[in-house]
Amino acid sequence: MAKVADLDFNMETFDGDGASADEVVNAANTMPFLSERRLVVVRGVDKMGAADQGSLADYAKDPAPYTALVLVATKINRGSRLYKAVHALGGASEYPAPKRGEYPAEVTKLFAEHGKRASGDAARALVDAVGRDLRRLDSEIDKVVAYVGARERVDAADIAAVVTADAVSVFEYLDALGARDLGSALRLLAKLLASGESVHGVLAMSVRHVRNLLGARALMDRHTRIDEMAPQLGMAPWQVRNVVSQAGNFTPRELSRALCAAAATEAELKSGAVEGAIVLERWVMSVTGPRRA
Repeated sequence: MAKVADLDFNMETFDGDGASADEVVNAANTMPFLSERRLVVVRGVDKMGAADQGSLADYAKDPAPYTALVLVATKINRGSRLYKAVHALGGASEYPAPKRGEYPAEVTKLFAEHGKRASGDAARALVDAVGRDLRRLDSEIDKVVAYVGARERVDAADIAAVVTADAVSVFEYLDALGARDLGSALRLLAKLLASGESVHGVLAMSVRHVRNLLGARALMDRHTRIDEMAPQLGMAPWQVRNVVSQAGNFTPRELSRALCAAAATEAELKSGAVEGAIVLERWVMSVTGPRRA
């Protein structure tokens, strides 16, 4: 059965500053591949000339039924042919950016959409760390939500753990770990620990990540589709895609060994016989080292 929209093969993006209406219309009129729908996005359509905008308005009179054409503009004249044509189809929407002082409240709303209650301090901390880029705020919120797991409340400490001042987060370290990039993993680990993250907290997140990799690897070996993995792994689709790309770097046996080694590492950390950072570094080296059968 064909997917409604497999965006790996059925999405095209254009920049209005350089694309022509003919290119956009040709893309919109292209039949989707193994899907029912196709997505075409034009960013900065307000940068296109009047003639090109007019051509898009003409296209809007008889659009391809299998394509969703999304036109994004920072500012557009409501009296223009293009705006009127899109508005007539019921497809004109306005999304004004929040005012400077409204961003913490917007962050709180975004967390609420994920079923989380963010404190005022947490919302302000995220805005202070990331700035007023809504797309990046949304991306960082996804990371924080994954970090807190089933816990409903998000505090400023959670923001500090995930989004540090130098833009290094525990998720960057986990990505390096999953990529078997020893140098980057050790460098990011050192930054995390220097920023105040505990070795026990980093190990706990590492173990959870390895378990996710092992689960994804098992599903991959059963030829499970990515869209079917998300509910089984209890993860969002974008997280599953990331985990699947990393799981291929390990054999199931290597991941099982990493979990066993993590248990020994935790016991060694609790004994306090060796400095915690060194113990954790040894474990990272064992996970990201050369492949073993």
